Amino acid sequence: MADRIQLMLLLLVLSAPLELHALASAIARMSCDCPRNVDSFLRTNVSIPTVTMARNRSGDELYVGFLAGYVHSKVVLGALLLAIETINNDSSLLPGKKLRLQAVDIGAQKSLKAFPIQKMTEMRDSGIVVFIGPDETCTSEALVASAWNLPMISYKCADIAVSDKTVYSSFARTLPPATKVSKSVAALLLANNWHCFSIVASKHPAWSMEIAHAIEVKFWNRKLLSTGDYIVISIDDEIYDPNMKRNIYQEYSDFYQKYFENLKDKHQNRKPRYNYKDQARLQEAFQSVLRISPLFPMNPKYRKLCHQFKLYSRKDPFHVPLPYNRHIFDDIQVPIYSAYLYDALIIYARAASEVIRDGGDISDGRLIMRHIFNRSYHSIQGFDVYIDANGDAEGNFSVIALQKDDKVNNSLQMSMQPVALFVYGTRNATTGTTLPEFRYLNPNRPIMWLKGRPPLAEPICGFYNEKCRPKAKDWRYITGALVVILFMAIFTIILFKHYRYEQTLACLLWKVDMKDVILITSPDALYSNELRKNLVRLYRGNIVAIKYLHKRSIDITRNIRKELKQMREIRHENLITFVGASIDHGTVSILTSYCARGSLVDVLSNEDLKLDHMFVSSLVSDIVKGLIYLHDSDVGSHGNLRSSKILIDSRWVAQIADFGLHEFKSCQEEPSKFEKELRRSLWKAPEILRDPNCPPRGTQKGDVYSFGIVLYEIIGRKGPWGDVNMSWQDIVARIMSPEEYGIFRPSLRGIDAPEYVMQLLHSCWAEDPEDRPDIRLVRVKLKPMQAGLKPNIFDNMLAIMEKYAYNLEGIVQERTNQLSEEKKKTESLLLRMLPKSVAESLKRGERVEAECFDCVTIFFSDLVGFTELCAQSTPFEVVEMLNDLYTCCDFIISSYDVYKVETIGDAYMVVSGLPLRNGDRHAGEIASMALHLLNSISNLEIRHRPGEFIQMRIGIHSGQCVAGVVGLKMPRYCLFGDTVNTASRMESNGEALKIHISSVTFELLKKLGGYKCKERGIIKVKGKGEMRTYWLLGEDDQKRMDRFGSNDAITSLTTAWMKLFARAVNEIAY
Repeated sequence: MADRIQLMLLLLVLSAPLELHALASAIARMSCDCPRNVDSFLRTNVSIPTVTMARNRSGDELYVGFLAGYVHSKVVLGALLLAIETINNDSSLLPGKKLRLQAVDIGAQKSLKAFPIQKMTEMRDSGIVVFIGPDETCTSEALVASAWNLPMISYKCADIAVSDKTVYSSFARTLPPATKVSKSVAALLLANNWHCFSIVASKHPAWSMEIAHAIEVKFWNRKLLSTGDYIVISIDDEIYDPNMKRNIYQEYSDFYQKYFENLKDKHQNRKPRYNYKDQARLQEAFQSVLRISPLFPMNPKYRKLCHQFKLYSRKDPFHVPLPYNRHIFDDIQVPIYSAYLYDALIIYARAASEVIRDGGDISDGRLIMRHIFNRSYHSIQGFDVYIDANGDAEGNFSVIALQKDDKVNNSLQMSMQPVALFVYGTRNATTGTTLPEFRYLNPNRPIMWLKGRPPLAEPICGFYNEKCRPKAKDWRYITGALVVILFMAIFTIILFKHYRYEQTLACLLWKVDMKDVILITSPDALYSNELRKNLVRLYRGNIVAIKYLHKRSIDITRNIRKELKQMREIRHENLITFVGASIDHGTVSILTSYCARGSLVDVLSNEDLKLDHMFVSSLVSDIVKGLIYLHDSDVGSHGNLRSSKILIDSRWVAQIADFGLHEFKSCQEEPSKFEKELRRSLWKAPEILRDPNCPPRGTQKGDVYSFGIVLYEIIGRKGPWGDVNMSWQDIVARIMSPEEYGIFRPSLRGIDAPEYVMQLLHSCWAEDPEDRPDIRLVRVKLKPMQAGLKPNIFDNMLAIMEKYAYNLEGIVQERTNQLSEEKKKTESLLLRMLPKSVAESLKRGERVEAECFDCVTIFFSDLVGFTELCAQSTPFEVVEMLNDLYTCCDFIISSYDVYKVETIGDAYMVVSGLPLRNGDRHAGEIASMALHLLNSISNLEIRHRPGEFIQMRIGIHSGQCVAGVVGLKMPRYCLFGDTVNTASRMESNGEALKIHISSVTFELLKKLGGYKCKERGIIKVKGKGEMRTYWLLGEDDQKRMDRFGSNDAITSLTTAWMKLFARAVNEIAY
């Protein structure tokens, strides 16, 4: 045989048809060898009662429901009775309880698929605590048991689907699924470092010569038979009995001898021969065979127990009859399922005993399974069996190989014997995986390899000798020269880059001359307490913020130069831009870009600023994007992240500040340093607080913790620790001592946030840094928060107009008209979204300042019973109903001097008196509009519910308010002030189909005249105390006409109808 060694692994599965995926997910079937007359006996029909119930139940009796097809389980049935007797006689199992059996034969009604479920229902109603079985298929029964949360343990079900614990949560089985053998095969391959193998499977119980010849030809054509060692791993579902090893050796010897000897003859160009008597060659061929079989029972009393199983099967309620010949009964081989059945009841008793000791409910299927999953139990077979997280028994397999045996009567004195097994439940020390560990039964008797060692996975020179091909001598010099040239080129590039890097460090691009910094004042700038020492300056035409450090001088070391270089290279829209640093005139300062709206602390502390979902999600998204870039950069982490270090620019974009330059900013002599450090500690992670030697840059996991505190601030707007009534020192002490105080974090009670945000806060605040997500995972978890965010609509509109403007000179008159139409549509859309004065200001690029209005009238409406109506309607029907409602409302309000602020669900908000002031007419405009709306809405029938009409509740109040535009990407014209809240209270305290007005509005209407009101009286209003309110009943149309003047009234109505006509035409054209 040549020196080259190659390995071919043939996985021969000699059983049922296979489905091969991944390694080999084999579906096997347990069986036993029985004489023909025994098999005939097992197929004999036996008259057995369908259900046998125990009588006189008491509180200390537990009932076991047994489901099986008796005709397939006759000699197995006794194992169940023996297990019940064993448990009842063992005081450590189910103390104070006795097991009783309730059995049903589900095999007698195969045509009725619902029969097992029917019987299970009867069992459940009779009080059983566990189901044992069924055999064969069990998916439907397991699903029903899981729905009832009753435990079910099967001993013969091989369905793959029941391993899914998200569905079958209260199901386990002691029968190992056929797929479990793949772990043992993988462990064997990895233990011998075999990464190259072939899989051969057969759909037939035996191999014919034609199949063997076809496989031989395939291997020969692919040049896999040139030379080398061959190892064949046979996967068999039959349990190997060491006492019958001579029979098994004889069974497989003919096949392996013919197959391997034929391969060798083929390689040596000899005529294939199939009939050999040469025992030496047979030994050589058989030494390359490894067989993986289920482990034979190691319990020395197992045969005696099997005899007991047969005897107990004759007892009540099964009454399995004796065959006509006593010897036939003794020769019956008890299937391995009897052991699985015995173990099934034993592991339930063990788990139920633990549940009883813990005070739990033994009929709670999921609770029982938590005491069964991921644990080992000692089987009646004599070895430990591990049940995984899916409730599947792993199974125990052994490796059988040829070994010396003096007890065998053949010339070779050898036989197939178990040499190794696979140990489950521990981490494989060899492979570092959760696969079982391959372990020899006797380290002194390993596998008898042909050459004293396991074959190589691949020949040294490769399968095609591609790794040992000689190269021409002439190319050696060329290759050497190329290597030298390549090495010199790489060395030159590295040297040049190093030179450039040193030159960059040596330059002073970061240095700022304070003579070039001009002092300016910014009265509109916002500053927090911690940023008041930051001054606004003008440097080279740009507004910058300057921060003075508490140090007079600094030595510019190499590390500081590297920090300054890193800061100049960082550019990101969500990180503050580093402009430079100054070390002149005995002061040290840092210059950064200026953020006009101050810090996040200022925004959150401004109670007049309403942070809606869009605003919050935009801020959070900016912070996360900034941290991701920072963590990916050379800076690595922030180390001092808190809300005061997050600045807001004029475009409402959040930018993270005060990162990097840790050595540059070190050794400062800050006044009140202890108090400042104590407050900063409120945002720091526990492990950083406990570590006095933690570097100033902190850690990325520490930044994630700090981000969680900042996110809590944004959502709650109550500071970093909410309503915790403790001093800073006490809070820090509790954070640092979880052993004494427990894990202490801000309280989430009263926080209005989605569940995924709450879960993220908990994970960001984990005590163990390894349990916290990285910042990229944080962004993934917060992705639902970004739903609905869109690009800036004004930028899109202006871009469309600019695009047409740039091409105006090069297009024909027709295209010019199209551009004009598009511009009109864009302006019309803008005017519908915002008031005209605000829209015009935004179109001119001007900043819209918030404006205070002395007196306006606000209208709130709501639909009565909207929640119940939504519950009884489909989403499409709700949308259709609201569309009808708002279409009607929008049509009506266009006839009045009012402005629609917004619609939220079924709520409708309208205001008069802003943005254009109209004197005292705002109360009359809102009142007349409300009466018009109420009259129209009361006749508006719900389309999908004929005969039912929309009922609206209206509230009106007059007073002072502030209006302004909030947001950038989706700006909103919002109203703020107590008047808004009071108007909302008027609506919520009103009644259906009535208009509820405040006393202020009543006085204004009384002053205008022409309105009919009725005093409601004094009522209690939430947040306002007692208020005198009125009902608005109607108006005098003539008074309204007189108030406007006849000509003005006609003009007003004509203008209103013209507006409606133009709007209808525009909508049709659009």
